[in-house]
This record gives sequence, C-alpha cells and structure tokens, in this order.
Amino acid sequence: MVMLVTKQLGLLGMVFIALMTTVARAGTLASSTFDTDLDGWTSNTPSQVVWESTGGNPGGFAQFTDATPDTSLIFAPGQFLGNYISQNVTGISFDFNVIAESNVLNVYPYEIDLSGPGGSASWFGATPSATNFPTGWVNVSAAITDTPSAPNGWTVTNGTWQGLLGNVTSLDIPIELVNNDQVQGWVDVEGIDNVVLAASPVSEATSISILGAGFALVFCAQRRQLARFGARR
Repeated sequence: MVMLVTKQLGLLGMVFIALMTTVARAGTLASSTFDTDLDGWTSNTPSQVVWESTGGNPGGFAQFTDATPDTSLIFAPGQFLGNYISQNVTGISFDFNVIAESNVLNVYPYEIDLSGPGGSASWFGATPSATNFPTGWVNVSAAITDTPSAPNGWTVTNGTWQGLLGNVTSLDIPIELVNNDQVQGWVDVEGIDNVVLAASPVSEATSISILGAGFALVFCAQRRQLARFGARR
C-alpha cells in the first residue's frame, strides 16, 4: 500500500506540473527590460546600438545613435520566436523614445516586422511628430490574433497570416525612425525599452479540465492497484 500511495503522489505531481506549465503561458511569454544588457537583441548596425544603464523606462534601455546612412533595426532573441498560435500570443509591445534630433528630413511610423517559413508581415503604427521631439517614452502596442486575416495595422507581405504565426523565426523592430540631412551634420538619438510578447490567459474551464483529467488518471491507477492487491490476497 505504501508503494500505491507513492505512485499516487507521483501522478498528482505530474498533473500539477502540467497544469502550472500551461498556466505559465498566460500573460507575458517573453520580455526584455534591458536593465543589465541588450538581453540578446542584435542589430544590422551593431556599432550604433548600445546598452545604456540609465535613462530607460525605468533603468536601462537600448540606445541608437545614428552615424551612417543605413537604416537600423534590432532583432529579437529566441525567446520571442516560435509558434505564436500554440502559445496563444496576443500582442507585441514596446516603449520608444526619440531622444535628440537635428536637421530632420523625414519621420517614419512605429513598425514591427515578423517573418518565417509560412510568410511575413509588417505592422505600422502612429508616426511620431517632429514638433514633439524629444517624445519621451511612448508605449507602442500591436495586436496579434489567430484568425485567417491579419488584425488592423498588419500587412501580410508574403505567404499567409496563420502560416506565419505557426512558426515565427524572425522579429525585428526599426530603432531608427528619423531620417536626417546628413550633408550638414546631424544628431539622431533614439531608444527602445520594455519589449513584451504577450499571451492570452488559459481559461478556468481549461485549467479545470486538465486537473480533472489528472485526477481521473490517478483514480484509474488506484483501482488497478487495488484490484491487483485484492487478487494477491
């Protein structure tokens, strides 16, 4: 009987772990606050994107200082990638700050780009106003839905929306939104902080069904063990 109780506790533990793993998918799947470093984010212009320990929202942040005509992007590390459908991803958000500017020619909208074997898509938000520089920290958010068509703000540029969400292998965010007159010399400093990949919470009914299935498994195992114990007697 001691062995029987031990097995029951083991099975209950497995059920609990399965339930907690599922619940852990709720809320924030991945986040980068840049409080200690760039947190695995890379750039096509690495010399122009550095970690700053202060000035973020709050704490540290990723700072871009323009030094070339190239458009600068930052690329997400692996924890922001994967199957957005099975992970119930609901959105991507970040804080952006246009810190210092001179000789401004053009300003582009906030943007997020996703790509994978099944497709690619870009999201465009509002455009920062050049009359409001520096902007201070502005929260930017793009919704993601598991639907045949992409939600508002997104444009599918290749493949299909759901094909893309099934395997996202690249997430990049332009960290340079301002184009300057580089003939006369210029200042262009921008920053990003608090990048979050969000997911929908697991419903109460789903949690209960998982737990119920686990208890049913334990009950069946208990009956089998009792039957064997009675047969030996």
